Amino acid sequence: MKKLKLLFTSALLLIVSACSTSLEKYSMTATDTGFDTIVSFVAYTKNEAQFEEYSSFLKKEFKRYDALFDKYDTHKGINNIKTINDNAGIKPVKVDKEIIELLEQCQTYNTLSNHQFDITMGSVLELWHETREAANNNPNPTIPSTSSLEEAKKHTGWQHVTINKEDSTVYIDDKAVSLDVGASAKGFAVEKIAQKLEDKGLEHAIINAGGNVRMIGSKPEEETWQVGIQIPNLESFSTDSMLSIKIDDSMSIVTSGDYQRYYMYNDQLMHHIIDPITLMPARYARAVTVITKDSGIADMLSTTLFTMSYQDGITLLNTLKEQGIQADALWVYDKTQPKDENVEAMSIMGYDVVVSDGLKDRIVK
Repeated sequence: MKKLKLLFTSALLLIVSACSTSLEKYSMTATDTGFDTIVSFVAYTKNEAQFEEYSSFLKKEFKRYDALFDKYDTHKGINNIKTINDNAGIKPVKVDKEIIELLEQCQTYNTLSNHQFDITMGSVLELWHETREAANNNPNPTIPSTSSLEEAKKHTGWQHVTINKEDSTVYIDDKAVSLDVGASAKGFAVEKIAQKLEDKGLEHAIINAGGNVRMIGSKPEEETWQVGIQIPNLESFSTDSMLSIKIDDSMSIVTSGDYQRYYMYNDQLMHHIIDPITLMPARYARAVTVITKDSGIADMLSTTLFTMSYQDGITLLNTLKEQGIQADALWVYDKTQPKDENVEAMSIMGYDVVVSDGLKDRIVK
């Protein structure tokens, strides 16, 4: 996958305590598994050989998913997202069933979010990506013109995408339309890998792929998982946490924030999470964290809620609850950012923090 020059800061801090007497704690950190991210893996296993078996499988799977969902590079013997985009307006592309599964999941959440989550926005996101890349070495950075963004927006929408599940093909009917699964692919991969590790017998572990965190089972000795929420500080590489959240076994937690991939333009922060309505970087919050069972859903939701007002976000969470999907969220705001006046916010380290009802008893300051 094409490498982005980014300020990497893990959105979440792992807090893992002592292991039980029958298991040993092992850990590894990998920087070469794709998705332009650092992957850390902590597991409690009987011995080092068992841990190495699990960690080797994890790294291999991350690389495989990275190739499948890559929109920038061709991989030998693989029809991936780039292959689909390259054949837009030409022909259907036969793909792996997991690409079909990911795209169908994204299409479902496009509908549930009233089109606020939209992976068909590739043409718009590419303009911002190119501008952000150019800004890395430019003392006078720019932003995409309104006219270019509006023209790109014309070439978006699921009406241009045909998924044939029976034939395992995907076809885009407009050559200017492209898919960008950056807001969903990593979470999807984390969830699939965690499930496969569970099937292999792993009972106590935690995966952190650049802020996409998935617990596997429980902590030894029936302790509670706790995950720290990072301070959204642009000026520092510090990964200090502002608070922690108690997390149930085998749950996922994902944060989207404006402090990871960005540049400054006229003293304004131009980050990578683009509002599909304004076509500009979303301005509602500094960070949004989602806690739910499935890491792929958490990944999509954290991005979606970041592009919504708090009240619209609560409405979406309630809609999901009606569909049998329980998810909670935490919003971090600068003091200057407008919030619903009826919302109860906690003031923590100079920020306002708002949580959905399901998290109110899980916060550890």
